Amino acid sequence: MRAARASAERERWSPAALEAHRTERLSELARRATEGSPFWRDRLSGALRADGSLDLSAIPPLTKSEMMEHWDDAVTDRRLRRDEVLEHLDGLDHDTMWLGEYRAMTTSGSSGLKGLFVYDRPAWRGLLMQFFRYNAFVGVGPRLPRRLRVGAVGGTAPTHMSQRLAATAGIGINRVMPLSVTSPVVDLVAALNSFQPDHFHSYPSVAAVLADEQIAGRLRIAPKTISTSSELRTAETADKIAQAFGVRPYDLFGTTEGLWGCECEERCGMHLFDDMCIVENLGDRLLVTNLFNYAQPLIRFEVTDVMSFTDEPCACGRTLTRLRSVEGRTDDVLQLPGAGGKRVPVHPMQFGVVTADPAVREFQVVGGDDGLRLRLVLRDDADADAAAERLRDRVCAKLAAAGVESPAVEVELLDALERSPAGKLPVVVAAS
Repeated sequence: MRAARASAERERWSPAALEAHRTERLSELARRATEGSPFWRDRLSGALRADGSLDLSAIPPLTKSEMMEHWDDAVTDRRLRRDEVLEHLDGLDHDTMWLGEYRAMTTSGSSGLKGLFVYDRPAWRGLLMQFFRYNAFVGVGPRLPRRLRVGAVGGTAPTHMSQRLAATAGIGINRVMPLSVTSPVVDLVAALNSFQPDHFHSYPSVAAVLADEQIAGRLRIAPKTISTSSELRTAETADKIAQAFGVRPYDLFGTTEGLWGCECEERCGMHLFDDMCIVENLGDRLLVTNLFNYAQPLIRFEVTDVMSFTDEPCACGRTLTRLRSVEGRTDDVLQLPGAGGKRVPVHPMQFGVVTADPAVREFQVVGGDDGLRLRLVLRDDADADAAAERLRDRVCAKLAAAGVESPAVEVELLDALERSPAGKLPVVVAAS
């Protein structure tokens, strides 16, 4: 928390001062990586300048599959072995550390390929620092005479970042009640009604369902602040949450790789905490260089999030890099047929019209070569036939406006949708 307060000063540094800070941290990262990792010693050999600085442009991007293939040689502690750490995580049921020093986490993302990440104590403080920094952005902090109650709906596995952070942050600072995203809605409602959180954090898809419960009177909580993360959040979803709880949710971006960001009080896009990571925007993906994790160096690591950046200054005065929007992941962009044989990219944000429909509890789009299937979970009191027809027409109209030629939309009504291993509900999935 002391480090988080100190880091707040960097949020208003000049661009030149921030760049100098990142350059200094990058040089230290390169030194640690080449000293401890055979993989990075070889990979960085042609990119190190005579003064010890690193030429990032001379380093090829690192994919998740490549990282996992060379994991044992890419970490800087020779005692760490991928398969042994994965075996340790397989039986993890609380906040234990490997070799007494490392917290390990796994991700699957939208690709289904598992990623393994380790943080030693100093690196974990860096991740926690960003967690508390996000708290400060949204106005969450310790309260007296009682501890702040934080209800957090997150991943189901104890190896997920949300669970590991909750285990650390819930000791002595706030009262954190971690809830599983796969719990039945009736159980989430009962737990939240009993706990009465001051702050509530959730995946957007679950927050939208709980908003319906609040409007119906079954959920009765009055959080002072709300935030969402981990899934694409449309403006329609944010509006529904605000209508139900009387407070507009903040948008949080957090990755296990170490890049975090959050909306400020101006609500004009997220600020990336890019004093902690270097971010390169390639349009269809990001390259992230984590500047604080020396145990597992990640240099130009590929993250498939699609973001729109802006150079316009924010009224809050912070000079951190600002996003106009997060538009999903590369994997989520559909390519549908347009005029003249061209393919038209359709981003997940185009499906906000589905989120806005009062009959819809959850939805998912299954992409195909020529059209798509719209999977719908409707509210119990919805007219299923009318909703299916209405949403088919509205999605077809959206696709046609985007340039899709003769859009074909099939509607599938379901009782529930399958979530990813991390508990996330992807907006778009590929046809099986």
